[in-house]
Amino acid sequence: MDVVIVTANGMVKRTAADEFRAQGRGGGGITAMGVAAGDHVVGAVALKNEQAIMVVTAGGTAIKFEAAELRTMGRGAQGVRSIRLKEGDKVAAVLAL
Repeated sequence: MDVVIVTANGMVKRTAADEFRAQGRGGGGITAMGVAAGDHVVGAVALKNEQAIMVVTAGGTAIKFEAAELRTMGRGAQGVRSIRLKEGDKVAAVLAL
C-alpha cells in the first residue's frame, strides 16, 4: 500500500506507507512531502499499484493515470508535475480509482 499526495500547483508524490511510522500521543509529526513556497497539500489517498489516480482542477480539467506510472519517492521529495495547469487554475481534488 502506498500514499499519494497532491498539491494545489499540481505536484504529485507516491511514498510507501511503511515510511510513515506511528506517532504516539504528543508526537511532533513527520515530513510527508516537501512543498514549495506558495503551494499547499490538497489531498492524500492510499492506493495499491493496480489502481488509478485522478487529479481534478478547480477549472474542471481532469487527468487520470495508473498508479504504476508514478514512481515511489522518499518522504522529503517534492514530487513530479501531474497536470499542466492553465493560468490561475489550481488542483481541487485527488481520487483513487
